[in-house]
Amino acid sequence: MLSAEPVLGSVLAVNGSSLVVGLAPEGTGARPPTLGDLVALPGATTITIGVVHALRHGRRVDDRAVADVQLLGEVVSAGGEPRFRRGVSVFPPLDALVVRAGPQLAAVVYAPPTATSVCVGRLSNAPDVPAHLLVDPLLGKHFAVLGSTGSGKSWTVAGILQAVLRTCPAAHIVLLDPHGEYAPAFGERAEALDLADLELPYWLMNFEETAAILAPARDGRGYAESAILKEALLTARQMWVAGNGGTSGPVTVDTPVPYRLSDLVKLIDEAMGALNKPEGSAPYRQLLARIESIRNDRRYAFLFQSLYLRDNMDSVLGRLLRCPVADRPVTVIDLSGVPSEIVDVVVSLFCRMLFEFGLWSERGRAVPLLLVCEEAHRYVPASTEGGFEPSRRAIDRIAKEGRKYGVSLGLVTQRPAELSPSALSQCGTVIALRMSNERDQAFVRNTLPEGSGWLLSGLPALATGEAIVIGEGVTLPMRIRLDPLPPGARPASHTPAFSEAWRADEAGIELVRETVRRWREQRR
Repeated sequence: MLSAEPVLGSVLAVNGSSLVVGLAPEGTGARPPTLGDLVALPGATTITIGVVHALRHGRRVDDRAVADVQLLGEVVSAGGEPRFRRGVSVFPPLDALVVRAGPQLAAVVYAPPTATSVCVGRLSNAPDVPAHLLVDPLLGKHFAVLGSTGSGKSWTVAGILQAVLRTCPAAHIVLLDPHGEYAPAFGERAEALDLADLELPYWLMNFEETAAILAPARDGRGYAESAILKEALLTARQMWVAGNGGTSGPVTVDTPVPYRLSDLVKLIDEAMGALNKPEGSAPYRQLLARIESIRNDRRYAFLFQSLYLRDNMDSVLGRLLRCPVADRPVTVIDLSGVPSEIVDVVVSLFCRMLFEFGLWSERGRAVPLLLVCEEAHRYVPASTEGGFEPSRRAIDRIAKEGRKYGVSLGLVTQRPAELSPSALSQCGTVIALRMSNERDQAFVRNTLPEGSGWLLSGLPALATGEAIVIGEGVTLPMRIRLDPLPPGARPASHTPAFSEAWRADEAGIELVRETVRRWREQRR
């Protein structure tokens, strides 16, 4: 396997999992190595495998050229067949010979794993070698897709999910889409939901989510309104259960049972009428006015659209989670039309429902769920100063506890430095595309396992659609070029071609009128 490979050099220094290799002089027959090349160090019983991650000359003119090599693992004989495994059992000594890992050895190192895997592209430094992702570790231990705008994040997410669906056609995937770009990528295989057909009863919200809409903490009144709302909300839920027998357990302010808004208004009004001092009625009036305003606002119709009250929690969850799948394993939730002041609450509600569905499902019968959160830095930010506390708490809980209950998380962002470190650190697999911002690079480097920094140093030089994959979802860290998507399976995330659009005057007043009409009707 190594007999025909020329010697590249010898080991000058060993520092843990990295080597310094003195390269052979030119003219010895060995082609100089390049970044990303695999090298091998033959031993008595194993072949140690490494990758070149830096090249340099010595400080003096007459010094040897050297290569920095990161050790990846070793090839061993298993039943007479060579097999690659992570980790190094015997470190090479000084002056050990280093040779290039030829195609035969590279095929062993990058052999398709025996576990269920999907092919998503090719190795950048070996285009004839397919790149596989391990399905169960990728999804079961969370993953993150990181990269600057224009690096190919949306295509990467769509390509990975499409590859998973080819192997697992009965998946249960919920994708939060803040820009309305993913539905075309899945076509008939997705249940695309926007404000026009999104059924989300208000009573599914817990107290924190309800208070964020009806009693936002604007000033000192926010606390008083929240206390009034909490008492009335609990009583309203208890009234519905008493009249309809919705649950046999205790009813709390967060129990997801229906209640009538008219009962809530009546309870608040009665509490205001029982006050001894009329001057204390301000928070009651503010709360009643807010409820009336929300009910009459068309932007909130997806929450308050029901003409009559019914307990349809099972059908709402069944549609959202694709139970049954019915040939549509993906639910794409278009959040682009959700009012900005409550998008946090809506995301929190979706995330919390997924987690609690997994939490309360009978062990052994629960189906694994995947939540993919695009623009994740908006909903699970590193800082809470800008709000988004409910969604941050809900997503953080999935990141920390979700895999115990079969709820997995995929975080997608262009600003990892603004993402919650605790959420990102829970992602077992990181797929990093081109990233030019130094702060983002440093943040990603600090959240990844020690020893992977050498691979991330190439982030600014990645081409569009090229990625570095590290973690549980791959047999070893790799730099890959993702497979291009066919025209009918691409997200609608293209940038307008200014040079073409501005060549002719084609935008007339009819375009403006049509846009104004859609704007007023809140219809995309």
